[in-house]
Amino acid sequence: MKTGKMTQASHCFKIFVLVLCACVGLSNGFLLAGDACSFNQKCTCTYNHIDCSYRYLTSVMNFTSYNQQAYYIGLNHNFITSVPANAFSSLFSASSRRILLRLDYNRIKTVDVDAFKGMPDNATVDVYLNDNNLQTIPSALEKITGLSSLYIQNNPLTTIDVLSRIGPVLRLLSISLNNFQSWPLQLQNLTSVIHLTLDKIPFRNLSTEAFKSVDTLTSLTITNSELEHVPEAICALKDMQLFYFNKNKKLNHNNKVLVPCPGYALNYVSFVDMSENDLTVFPNVFDTFPSVKRLQLTGNKIHYIQPDVAPHNPLVERMYINDNGMKRIPGRLGQFSALKRLYLSNNDISTMEDCDLAGLRFLEELDLNGNPLEYISPSALKDAHLLNRVELGHTNLHQIPDALSALAKLSYLNVTGSPINCDCSMKFLGSIRPIDVQGTCSSSQTINEFVASSLGSCP
Repeated sequence: MKTGKMTQASHCFKIFVLVLCACVGLSNGFLLAGDACSFNQKCTCTYNHIDCSYRYLTSVMNFTSYNQQAYYIGLNHNFITSVPANAFSSLFSASSRRILLRLDYNRIKTVDVDAFKGMPDNATVDVYLNDNNLQTIPSALEKITGLSSLYIQNNPLTTIDVLSRIGPVLRLLSISLNNFQSWPLQLQNLTSVIHLTLDKIPFRNLSTEAFKSVDTLTSLTITNSELEHVPEAICALKDMQLFYFNKNKKLNHNNKVLVPCPGYALNYVSFVDMSENDLTVFPNVFDTFPSVKRLQLTGNKIHYIQPDVAPHNPLVERMYINDNGMKRIPGRLGQFSALKRLYLSNNDISTMEDCDLAGLRFLEELDLNGNPLEYISPSALKDAHLLNRVELGHTNLHQIPDALSALAKLSYLNVTGSPINCDCSMKFLGSIRPIDVQGTCSSSQTINEFVASSLGSCP
């Protein structure tokens, strides 16, 4: 009886503590997750977040009744056409340190010059205005002392004069240039920018001075442009570490799509992404980026690697050549002797021969998912002593390849979606270290279950 009373008392105490915590939270101006906001029943407030996204709003609501400072204001994916004066001034205090304002995916044409008035001087502010109807970068942004990031892609911009005033404080800018008749010189005011995304450049080439004064960049993205090769102007970006050049469909279909830079320029670039450019041959990446460690060439039309672009002492540790329509594994992959991770998924590879991966002694992960693989030579992985993860899902393999039996480090194998016949040929799976095998036998039994229950009876 006493135990029952004690349990009941303990239960009541827990409820009391929960109610007390909720009351304390509300007294401090915090709303519990999912609560409707006091100023608009369509919005939700979770602590210092106001979320009014996807609410079919046609205007910015009145925030004056919100009694707590906000760090995140989400008005994205609505039908808002204008931003009025003092739209957010009641949401902040002098103690605000980080503010993220999302106005992207609306129909905004006008922004009042005092729209962002009231934002604290010491706060770091990120503003999203992507996918609107703006023809110029709003001068209202000048009122944000701590403006750090501006996302304004997919607007019909024709002038960006305000960059001469806000450019020196920006750390990140993402912008579309498709309506410009000439290269916007205002970009030279981005003297502190670290991350720059240039979308829809409408020119076939850029002046070598295009990135003059923008030498603080560590990350540059050029996407959806009309450029026919990687612009020589990037040679001025001596501190760049990450380079993205994607979806540039006018890229010349030859291996000289990059120009080597003089001296030690671009020596800090360790990551290069040239995906979805319709390249037909392997680009001469290493002449321009001699220190690249991670190379992405996904979604091109590369079928082989030419001898003149593969270095003899490479530094590349990760290479993505998936979704290229390759019929064979490129024969010169062995020259990339430092490779640790190789991604060849969703190509048209049907066999893996002895010499295909020869020399890759440091390979740890191999992804061949989504290829019509029918045969893997027993000696195909003879050099890959460190290989511990193999992806062979959705292939045409009917047996676990014997080539895997020599992999002492193998810990994960994926054959999901491949028509594997489970029989005693898989005996080696029970004799080496424990392996997590993802996939099922053609009999619908999982391979892990088969290994645990049936291999012991094999002769």
